[in-house]
Amino acid sequence: MNLFKASAQWSTRPDDERFASLGELHDACCAYRASAAQAVVPFNSLRTEANEGEVMLVGKSNTPARLTHWAFGQLASAISAPGAYLRTLPATLAAQNLNHGLAKATDRSDRQVLFHQNGSLLTRAVTSNSYTRIWNNDITSRLFDLQQGGWQVPPARPARVGQAGSRVATEADVLTGARSGLSIKVGDTIAPAGLYASDHDLFVFLVNDGVRVSEPGNADGLARGFFISNSEAGAAAFVVTRFLYRTVCGNHIVWGAKDVSEFRLRHTGQADDRAFRELSGTITRYANESASDDQARIQAAVTHRLGTTKDGMFDALFGRKTLGLSRTALARAHAACIEHEPQLDPLSAWGMAQGLTRISQAERYGEDRVALDRAAGKVLALAF
Repeated sequence: MNLFKASAQWSTRPDDERFASLGELHDACCAYRASAAQAVVPFNSLRTEANEGEVMLVGKSNTPARLTHWAFGQLASAISAPGAYLRTLPATLAAQNLNHGLAKATDRSDRQVLFHQNGSLLTRAVTSNSYTRIWNNDITSRLFDLQQGGWQVPPARPARVGQAGSRVATEADVLTGARSGLSIKVGDTIAPAGLYASDHDLFVFLVNDGVRVSEPGNADGLARGFFISNSEAGAAAFVVTRFLYRTVCGNHIVWGAKDVSEFRLRHTGQADDRAFRELSGTITRYANESASDDQARIQAAVTHRLGTTKDGMFDALFGRKTLGLSRTALARAHAACIEHEPQLDPLSAWGMAQGLTRISQAERYGEDRVALDRAAGKVLALAF
């Protein structure tokens, strides 16, 4: 399969959310935290007012605070109001509608409010009181050691003409194991990408391209990579996505991804402790594993048969309800493996996983593609 999550970030992020090094990203995340203030606010103390064309949030201290785009949407969502529509209204009318909703809301539990302090107050997030914040700088601080082991941000082309920080790639920038013509070469123009942070989210893309893992039918082998995403403001869960891949192009599309696994953690309970255990444990072990460890997993999946016959395999996988696979999907995946990966055993965990990722690319809707890709990862796990 091909992964487009990093490419979507590359194509859409403004210049002020892009960073050229992990150190610069970490400094920005530390600055966000240093200027942050948190408060638990009684819901019935919240109101809004219009000030110079802006909607301001006001609490029991009567100190007005501007709202980020994201926080405005959270406030509207808390009263089941359409945030996108309210943004089109004059500030006075939008504030009146918000205040009406705040007065009539059925959920009146306390809210956590995250502020940015820089002379005046800026509201970055309005979340439930059960929300557990995972700070971005706590994540970035745990990634520095990986650089000593050959992990790096893959170089990328400028996403737009005149992108800030554009320069010519040197040998230190390019991927050491890159063999594809899609990859960045010495002398190409590159620009900051792969490391992003804003007032409400974080995204990190790192690879270790110098250590290659053998794959059946692929002379170039596979390298390791991962994505990390998080939001301090309740915009998304904490997610770590691990994968092997064939190559990364200058637009940050990951080509030929295999053995994709995802750790997803909602911001509740002991989320911060669990997130840092995942970073310190799983990612560190992943970074330090030898190529033979990945090779052993691939070989196990290549040789592990899911059934002695096609129908027997379909019965076994269909019976695992956690996979969420229909018999039709299983038959399509089996046929796709035979057509596109003839060197593989279509009854093996590796063969069926490749078949599932093949058919996922033909799905029209993103949620259907994600469901099949996740099922492929679960099928691989049956061999480990």
